Amino acid sequence: MSKITIKDVAREAGVSIATVSNALNGSDVVHPKTREHVVDVARRLNYIPNVNGRQLRAAQTYNIGLFIPSMTGSYYSNMADTIHYICQKHGYELQIFIVKDNRSLFTRLQNRSVDGAIMMFEGLTEADKKQLMKIPIPLVFMDQEVSGPNMSSVIYQSYEHGRMAARYLMGLCHQRFMHIFGVPNNYDSIQRLAGFESALREAGLPLGEEYILSGRFERAAAYRSMHRFLQEGHPLPDAVFAANDLSALGCVMALREYSIRVPEDISVIGCDDNMLSSYVQPGLTTIRTHMEELGVEAAKEVFRLITEKQGRIIRLPGDIIVRHSCAPRGLPQP
Repeated sequence: MSKITIKDVAREAGVSIATVSNALNGSDVVHPKTREHVVDVARRLNYIPNVNGRQLRAAQTYNIGLFIPSMTGSYYSNMADTIHYICQKHGYELQIFIVKDNRSLFTRLQNRSVDGAIMMFEGLTEADKKQLMKIPIPLVFMDQEVSGPNMSSVIYQSYEHGRMAARYLMGLCHQRFMHIFGVPNNYDSIQRLAGFESALREAGLPLGEEYILSGRFERAAAYRSMHRFLQEGHPLPDAVFAANDLSALGCVMALREYSIRVPEDISVIGCDDNMLSSYVQPGLTTIRTHMEELGVEAAKEVFRLITEKQGRIIRLPGDIIVRHSCAPRGLPQP
């Protein structure tokens, strides 16, 4: 007869491996009735913990941490769902931590409350990254280029996405451009703008400072910025590239209030392919960044690091999804 394992106890008890581990170790994160049920199942199955293994992996929690700045909107919740699915396939639970500063992030990681961490956190300095290297658990970043022992990055090809947007709009014969920026110090914001400017500069079409507006990845912030721009009476751009789809939709809202038509008067392209983008009128042309794939690959990478240790950088490509918010400059619309 094969030896009973913790997986067998979890299956019989109808709980996760993390719950079994916490229950048998007396952790107070498990409800008393659940703990009693798990202990009874372990006794009935004659489960004997591997003492040597426990000593080697004394800090094992069967939990993966997702450290993000917010759960507002569908972006973070959808990502958490995809990561949670991969964690469950490996017998792990996902714990979500909303972190606003470095202190709370480091406290959680140094306390070894999780066996690995997936992070989207903008406030990390180079000194912070060096300190993180000393924490002996796998770390996967979704908004930083970091690699080394126990550290990987899974990121969008945001620089190339900016270049893709510029090339597409220039292909429609547009001459004057605007960019609605995301969040300061955010990797994707910086890279999308840098790629956009790079392609325009190569074509001899500079992007003036007054044509870079703040959007903060939010519809309301982009709306306010575009509204202010229109009030000030600047010459209109031919085309707008927004750092994400919500910003693009806020931009379109402001343009409508000034009776400026999209795409007849101005072309607008977003980024991410938010679920709303295909339902609004006009349908939003955008760059699909495969958000679900980002979560899946980040989760797979944290489990790879648990066994293989050496990190790497994985960059995910995007695709232009053409809808109806962009049109050739100066050509009549059907």
